[in-house]
Amino acid sequence: MAWMRSETMATMKDISKNAKVSIATVSAVINKSSYVSQELTERVNQAIQELNYRPNAFARSLKGKSTKTVAAIVTDIENPYYPAMIKGMDDVAIMNGFSFILCNTANDPKRFINYLDLILEKRVDGLLISNISLREELEQVEKRGLNYVLLNRKPPAYDKNYVGINNHLTSELSVKHLVTLGYRNIAYIGGDLKISTAHERWEGFQYGMTEQGLEVNASLVFHGDYTIESGYKHAKKMISVQKRLPDAICAASDMIAFGAIKALRESSIRVPEDIAVMGNDNNPYSENFIVPLSTIDHLKYDMGKMAMESLFERIEGKERGIDRQIILNPSLVARVSCGWLNRSKD
Repeated sequence: MAWMRSETMATMKDISKNAKVSIATVSAVINKSSYVSQELTERVNQAIQELNYRPNAFARSLKGKSTKTVAAIVTDIENPYYPAMIKGMDDVAIMNGFSFILCNTANDPKRFINYLDLILEKRVDGLLISNISLREELEQVEKRGLNYVLLNRKPPAYDKNYVGINNHLTSELSVKHLVTLGYRNIAYIGGDLKISTAHERWEGFQYGMTEQGLEVNASLVFHGDYTIESGYKHAKKMISVQKRLPDAICAASDMIAFGAIKALRESSIRVPEDIAVMGNDNNPYSENFIVPLSTIDHLKYDMGKMAMESLFERIEGKERGIDRQIILNPSLVARVSCGWLNRSKD
């Protein structure tokens, strides 16, 4: 006997598979929210008929109603940068009586697209996205008509709703702290420059060096990613090619700094006695690391909290037609890895 799908079971995802189109296209045809070619429209409508889907009745049943659900997409749930940020999001969602869906892309672009389609299908009321650096990624969000706020990262020249840290200032504070302690020959180990935060921190480092009357030594600049492995690899490379060690390393993240310190210690190079190391982002493990790490605090909980508050203002219609960007100022956290205690006494 042939299996028959009831109309209550059919979803937009089913239609997209049947018609071989994206969920965004299905949504556009059903809601008449944007132009879709005649060919694709016919394919979607045919799939709707075959699956006994009743989009008009479904739309009427949900019109004006909220699913009382919000979502967030992050790049790597194992990255210690995210837990405090996520807690800030979740606290606000719970306080407003909403369920909170967390999506982890694991830095996989396909997962990102799949989550966008899932969020569209589930009719989530609003979305926070922490991982967008490229205009092409943002276009995928906007063509689905999702109600969203960006946080942590944003594409170049983006001027809509966003909450983030002043990444330029994080590196400027790092350089100023190192120079104040007497370090002048400073290496830089950064992240992937395609990522907006990495690019901004690199620009901040260059500006900070100029402001302090120092030149950036190109042989002491390394770009990789925000991982322990990247910090370790580039510190090893620096040790192998430099006849004389720099005075200090300015790392673009605490994870990079952890890797660098590991490489230095393996080579019997002491931190901070032989070289200072400065982190960036105040990872929750930084204070109790084998060498307590001097770093820059990013107010990660506040970032998540304020981003979710901004999203709820949009959901409630308070920010309709108004775009707002909130940039939080970082602060210095001085610990052992830069020799702050001994040098400040001197």
